[in-house]
Amino acid sequence: MPTAQQLTDPIAEHGEGPVWDADGGRLLAVDLEQGDLLAVTPGGESSKHHVADALACVRPRRQGGWVVAARRRFALFSSVDDLLAGREEPRMLTPLWDDPDLRFNEGGCDPQGRFFCGSMAYGGSSKAEQPVGVLWRLDPDGSAHPALEGLTIPNGLGWSPDGQRAYHVDSPSGEVSLLHVEPGTGEVLGREPWVRLADVLGGEVGGVPDGLVVDAEGGVWVALNGAGAVVRLDADGALSERVEVGVPGVTACTLGGTAAGDDGTGDDGAGPSGGAVLYVTTSTQGIDLEAHPASGSVFALPVAVAALPPLRYDG
Repeated sequence: MPTAQQLTDPIAEHGEGPVWDADGGRLLAVDLEQGDLLAVTPGGESSKHHVADALACVRPRRQGGWVVAARRRFALFSSVDDLLAGREEPRMLTPLWDDPDLRFNEGGCDPQGRFFCGSMAYGGSSKAEQPVGVLWRLDPDGSAHPALEGLTIPNGLGWSPDGQRAYHVDSPSGEVSLLHVEPGTGEVLGREPWVRLADVLGGEVGGVPDGLVVDAEGGVWVALNGAGAVVRLDADGALSERVEVGVPGVTACTLGGTAAGDDGTGDDGAGPSGGAVLYVTTSTQGIDLEAHPASGSVFALPVAVAALPPLRYDG
């Protein structure tokens, strides 16, 4: 069974939202409840910049720059390097709610250039584990809309290579679901179960599904938070691989490359058969750090499958 190797020192209280920055040749992620943007080189060097009270899910923009979900609003910035150096601060868009118990969590872009991100209650708040979560949609014109309500911990979101399937996780369900999204408007028309993790893993999962990423063959890599692993489901929903991570709090994963200009999509990638690198973020929250001192680190593993380039926000 393959094992991801520790790439960085512990750099986050709660790492999340990873995405590969091909131009910069680095992984971007967030320390969610600390509100920091993280940048990690393939060699394991890291830097960070504080952005907001909380920061979730960073994704590229088609015209250059980046979109992020801060605690209760979306935000845009032009340059990772300028942000990290303190030469730029994100342009914050209109707050979407006033409730201090809620924050953004995780999401992704659709093939049409819309950015979706889910909101949830803070753990420990009076609303924790209640279905107050909303999947929000940021349209290219900068307007934000609730796309799906009644969620608890909305997490990973990704589209199949042909753009026809949207995979989504609401963590307490123990499932990866399919969202039916109207391509022209971005309206979510419905949600149905796709894979129940306990079924494909043969019983007790040991954790909950968290972040996910889809590869070029249509495989869905799902972080199992609490189980210390990432599993790959093939396009039919069957288990095809399990990667051990070595710490329990596995929060999210993405696929990328090893250098500037290498996004893991080509035949000259870093994997054993020209594939990508699987990057995994982890958390310290609720973890025995004496037993698991590497918690909060980024882990990495070359894999045989190629990446899909990250979908971009068109605003």
